[in-house]
Amino acid sequence: MIKADAPLWIGIVIGAIIGGFAELWGIANPETLIRLARWKDRLFIGCIAIGSAIGAVVLYGLYASGVDMHFGPKPVYIIGIVLGGLFFGVGMAISGYVPGSEWMALGEGRRDVLYAIPGGILGAAAWTLLYQSAWGQWLVHTLNFGNLIITGSIKHIHPGLTFGISLIYATILLLVAYFLPRYQGGHKSCIRQSFSKTMDPTDQEYRADTLAYLSEGGLSVNTNSWNHEIVARDVPNPNFYSPIMLFVGAVIGVTVVLGIFLHQIFGESTTFSWLAGRLFLPHYAYSTKVFGKIGWEPLSDIGTFFGAFIAALFISRRFNAFRPVIPPSWRNRFGTNPVTRATGAFVGSFLVLFGARMADGCASGHILSGGVQMAVSAWIFTIAVLIAMIITAKWVYGNASEKVNPAHESPSHPQRRVLP
Repeated sequence: MIKADAPLWIGIVIGAIIGGFAELWGIANPETLIRLARWKDRLFIGCIAIGSAIGAVVLYGLYASGVDMHFGPKPVYIIGIVLGGLFFGVGMAISGYVPGSEWMALGEGRRDVLYAIPGGILGAAAWTLLYQSAWGQWLVHTLNFGNLIITGSIKHIHPGLTFGISLIYATILLLVAYFLPRYQGGHKSCIRQSFSKTMDPTDQEYRADTLAYLSEGGLSVNTNSWNHEIVARDVPNPNFYSPIMLFVGAVIGVTVVLGIFLHQIFGESTTFSWLAGRLFLPHYAYSTKVFGKIGWEPLSDIGTFFGAFIAALFISRRFNAFRPVIPPSWRNRFGTNPVTRATGAFVGSFLVLFGARMADGCASGHILSGGVQMAVSAWIFTIAVLIAMIITAKWVYGNASEKVNPAHESPSHPQRRVLP
């Protein structure tokens, strides 16, 4: 078989590609994931579905053709994954962050991430402490069925069968992207949107408001510049099947496959446990475990930061320079007190990383890399996250508007706003 074992620094390149594209699509902005939790904007789901579909076919197609892969599906220990996913979903709905998006937000110069990252490190440290106990060991060993993909154990892959299953798997995910409207109450058919000359009024309203919140606190964008079409038209596009959306999904999926071929899966929460171990808990069992298996994760997180920084500064122009910008869903519910928002970012990120390390993966390692590998653990984790985030968002944000300026600003004429 064709094999590769790239040096660890390649992780910087993999992280930069994914971080750059994700920043362009607004994943660094906590409002994007808060709106996902509120079921207002399903961009993240559409991108993951398309990326996982294309990535799975490429991954198992190459494997069936004789290309060796560094597979890494997470073990299926059901209780720990479900509980970890629930903690993760609660924290994501509160903070608007997942581990990877925190490094992107740092590259975008968002102030609240300066509180989210320490919260995440302490959340990872909390799991390190719990792992040492009988309860922690029970969580990771009870109902543990090993490293499974849809066709069975990753150790016993039947290349032809698995590739055939990946085609069915990809079809299902692409149908999800087809039938799931990006915006709440928006258009139901992505293909029909491609041929339609008019945009659904609800989609048009959300599109304008998406542009408004993404640009808050950022740099000016020249309407005649080469990047204006990307920022103003492609990013808020409600159609998951637009050429640019399909392209981005394909790039992310193929980049994940490239990482699996070159060295390992793409994941971003292990770095937090590595930092917690180095800073506070070097002699604990979980820290020792992380030190022994750590690969390019710290380097890929550095790449994610730099990729987002370059995209924010030169393409999307969303670099905030750490101005006090508060996500609209949060300020419409809790006001503009920076201490309140800092607390939400810190506590939410604590729960996100505590849950991610309990489940042994996050949005990158479980949902994206696991989705590409057709990992059983990925879908258990994803379902738990979806349930927890939707319930939490309903309780936390209630009926508060998510709009940039619901009382005074027409959604067709958004303005850049920086809170005092």
